[in-house]
Amino acid sequence: MKKTIFLIERSNEVKYFGPIIETFQKQKIEIEIFTFISSQNKNNFKNYLNFNNVKSNLIKGIKIKRFYNKNKFHDYCIDKNNEISYIFSLVFLSKERFKISAEFLDAINTKWCVVGHGADSFLQFENENTYLKYSVNFFFTSKFFFKEGKEYIKKFVKHKNIFDTKNVKTHYIGNTMFSKKIFTKKSNFKKKLIYLPFPFLKERYGKDFAFQAAYSGQFINYYSFLKNIKKKNIFYSIYYQIKHYILNNLEIVRYYGAIKNYYQINNELSIVKSIRVFCDKNDFKFIVKPRLKFPFIDKIYNYADQIIYDEESSQYPTLFQKEISSSDIVIGSLSSSVYEVAMFKLPYVNIEIPEIAFRSKSNKFFHKYNKNLYYNYNGVVFNYKISNFIKNFQTYNFSKFKLDKKKSHLYLKKFCGIENNKQNIGEKVLKVLKNNK
Repeated sequence: MKKTIFLIERSNEVKYFGPIIETFQKQKIEIEIFTFISSQNKNNFKNYLNFNNVKSNLIKGIKIKRFYNKNKFHDYCIDKNNEISYIFSLVFLSKERFKISAEFLDAINTKWCVVGHGADSFLQFENENTYLKYSVNFFFTSKFFFKEGKEYIKKFVKHKNIFDTKNVKTHYIGNTMFSKKIFTKKSNFKKKLIYLPFPFLKERYGKDFAFQAAYSGQFINYYSFLKNIKKKNIFYSIYYQIKHYILNNLEIVRYYGAIKNYYQINNELSIVKSIRVFCDKNDFKFIVKPRLKFPFIDKIYNYADQIIYDEESSQYPTLFQKEISSSDIVIGSLSSSVYEVAMFKLPYVNIEIPEIAFRSKSNKFFHKYNKNLYYNYNGVVFNYKISNFIKNFQTYNFSKFKLDKKKSHLYLKKFCGIENNKQNIGEKVLKVLKNNK
């Protein structure tokens, strides 16, 4: 095998390639990492998600090539065609992301390998033109989620896409983050609970963000978040706090009748208070792990024992994975972290976000709370409506959330594509590529 390229734009993408890179390194396969500097500048990645800040033994010694525009990448793939065996990416080629030409498509034909990363692997198709003539390997989690993804495309993608070309070879290899080395439980001196705050983003589902405004937005202090955590200047921080205060309150007033209950009672502050009582009752350490692209409620400082700030530069393992490994239970909502928690064989408590939060069927599609689905699986993922959680969680003993080992095995097989902890994702990928020759 000749040179293999991993196309990585953000620091948090490393976790999806980690097991593959590690296997290729052991097999003495030449590896290079390509990254686009223009993407980092465009998104103002100074610290958060900046690939240049990655801290990981995994990529030490790997040659990193930086491209300042997509034209250079296009030309490189053509000029160095004979030196490259495979190019791994998280995305399919599209006219919006890459410079496309017949010569370029011919150069990367059969070499492009897409590594699946959950629902995001299919969200790409809604607004991008992927209907291009080339053959591609698609390494994905499981048949269940592939079927879900194809259903999403059928319902919400109104134009032709790469799957319509019949040139996609799909290989079910399991969750590409999984590695026995990473997903191994560690002992801890005191029981720990991790809470993942609600991912407040008013643009998430269009112009209407009434639920978010009432549930979480009313408690967010943009000034302190931007100045103290994002390290913005005082005037920038004041401006955004004033803007947030005005827009958030206007949204609440505008839809008050529909979101009154979330504004007054069933909101995130009440969730946090219930967790605090549970932790005191069960002698747990209460840890909060926000994602720094989302502001979180300011009053959480009054209730948590520890808040972990993460620029997501630590990779393979991530800082979050390190914390999960020595924790006992995780609580979140709208989060794909449910699969990481499941792979650590820990109970996950899901807070069900109501229909009012989703302003279209496409927004809601990958957030299903039916029994025996990924956010509601008896003995593995414990799903609660907001009001039920606030009222009852504080009264429970931890024993209520005992993981059912048999059902955990079934969950991992169906949703994570993993049947036992001995599977090596990288070896599976390598076997597929060798058999394709």
